Amino acid sequence: MFKHHLLLIYRNFKRYKSSFFINLIGLSAGLSCALLIYLWVNNEMQIDRFHNERLYQVIQKEHLTDGVQTVEGTPGILAETMAKELREVETAVATSPGFWLGQSKVSANHKPAIKAAGKFAGPDFFKVFSYPLITGNINEVLTGKKTVVISESIARKLFNSTDVVGKRNGMEQY
Repeated sequence: MFKHHLLLIYRNFKRYKSSFFINLIGLSAGLSCALLIYLWVNNEMQIDRFHNERLYQVIQKEHLTDGVQTVEGTPGILAETMAKELREVETAVATSPGFWLGQSKVSANHKPAIKAAGKFAGPDFFKVFSYPLITGNINEVLTGKKTVVISESIARKLFNSTDVVGKRNGMEQY
């Protein structure tokens, strides 16, 4: 039976080559579009699962001479105003756009400088986002103007330890 079906497919392919290739191209384009749409929807559904459920991002449109630029940062004044005047907003966090700091060279204790990406953030950053703190108090993090939170990998590279709360000696930015 299976041999018979293969024989019919082969005969139809020989007889109608052009329509076979048109159907094959249409089928492959449809399957690839369906796969890309599935991957896009799956990615969008996974974004909010890492942090708390009710997060929204403010995106600014800046009209420049060469076009429109979108910025994903929230200025401090906007965050304060949204938290005070919009009753739907429980907490707003001020963050800098990603391109402000970019990659910077950071060094501590006279070690060779390493490249690290940074971002300015308000004191409520860890109350809104669910990043875990290894050491330190979540209520005291980012309260001062000269406070910094670094990742575990950068702490190990700079200080050879993750217990770096309160350490100041020799931290420089180039």
